[in-house]
Amino acid sequence: MNATEKTVTTETPVERKKLKPLRFFQSINLGCDPEFFFENPAGEIVGSEKILAKKAGHYNGDSECVVDGVQAEINPTPSNCRESLANQICYCFRNLKATLEQKGLKFAVRVDPLVDITQAELDSLSADSRVFGCAPSVNVYTEGEDKTSKIKVDAATYLKRSAGGHLHLGNYYQSFLSQQYDTYEYRDTHNCAKRTEKALKEMADVMVPILDIVVGNTCVLMDRCEGNKERRANYGRVGEYRIKKYGLEYRSLSNFWLRSYPLMSFVFGMARIAVHLVEQSTPENDYVKALFDAVPRMDIVKAVNENDYDLALQNFKKIEQILLEAAASGSDTDRYYPIKAATIKLFYHFVKRINRKGLQYWFPQDALTHWTGSYNEKGGWETFANSVVYDDMIKHQAWLRKRKAQKLAEAQAADALLLANQ
Repeated sequence: MNATEKTVTTETPVERKKLKPLRFFQSINLGCDPEFFFENPAGEIVGSEKILAKKAGHYNGDSECVVDGVQAEINPTPSNCRESLANQICYCFRNLKATLEQKGLKFAVRVDPLVDITQAELDSLSADSRVFGCAPSVNVYTEGEDKTSKIKVDAATYLKRSAGGHLHLGNYYQSFLSQQYDTYEYRDTHNCAKRTEKALKEMADVMVPILDIVVGNTCVLMDRCEGNKERRANYGRVGEYRIKKYGLEYRSLSNFWLRSYPLMSFVFGMARIAVHLVEQSTPENDYVKALFDAVPRMDIVKAVNENDYDLALQNFKKIEQILLEAAASGSDTDRYYPIKAATIKLFYHFVKRINRKGLQYWFPQDALTHWTGSYNEKGGWETFANSVVYDDMIKHQAWLRKRKAQKLAEAQAADALLLANQ
């Protein structure tokens, strides 16, 4: 070998043992407190305190729409069923529509992650509405003892406001934690309750990164608003969460999923599978290790914080097979999860369309019109994917074949003309 020659060593990837399908339990209580904005007929953002009642000292469990700074916030009653949660979101918006009509206000609902507000409007609001409404989050990736996320701007002079779409994940089986349920009849439910409680309240260093991999990174493929990068400079960075009495609040997402029921259904379905992947991981069937080995953590951080579609797509493709194995076709779980063999091609078509044409391609209605109308006419994610997305994919494939045939005919005609002129 010459001195100038270099040896190149390549590592053979270690083959991963195929994972067993998840066992499905209706064990995760799903809740949220997504924010949105009011816009007047002149296209300006208006503080929510001018329309709504101020937030009570604590959430009483009833679905409601309240003031949360400049933003408004809905607090739907949680459920372990995505469809039931959607019904509570619908209830919040129908009450909001009635309030607007009673007050004779022609205000629109803006579901954007970042908006501009005028100094005049900000100055006209109460002191409580001028400050940032949210308490600081904890960030799982921050080193040191103080893991609190820092806000870098002054609320009094910063003329932008952001809106989150935080997910509340609780243990629906909490009442089965008692040792009295460690019986033959209830043992599966009792053990699931214990695993879920541990995953949500004692394993943030595992649970939150898995949520980032499965939910946060995947949502980058759908949430393409340019304002996300600036929003995450202050709020909603990858890895942000809070441990709550009910379980865990995942705080990285924007409010984009509030635009439609299929989006909402997809996001909460992915959050549910993320919890199941953690609580059902064992040394013999380790979903967590498989996910951590599949994609570098810093690639997830970069993709989410920078809203990088191409990197997020690369990351997703690395975990695709793990998700398909977890929701294996033919198992009793596959119909409960958004990503599975029956929907994976539809999902790729869905996000490619969004990247090229925006969310409005699939969901042209504004959120208030959507949720106060026949919001469930086309179903949740799985039904929507297998009907609307499927039909669009078939039409697109037919168009691609036609275009290919036209190009081939044009090339053949050009060749024939060239030969004729020789």
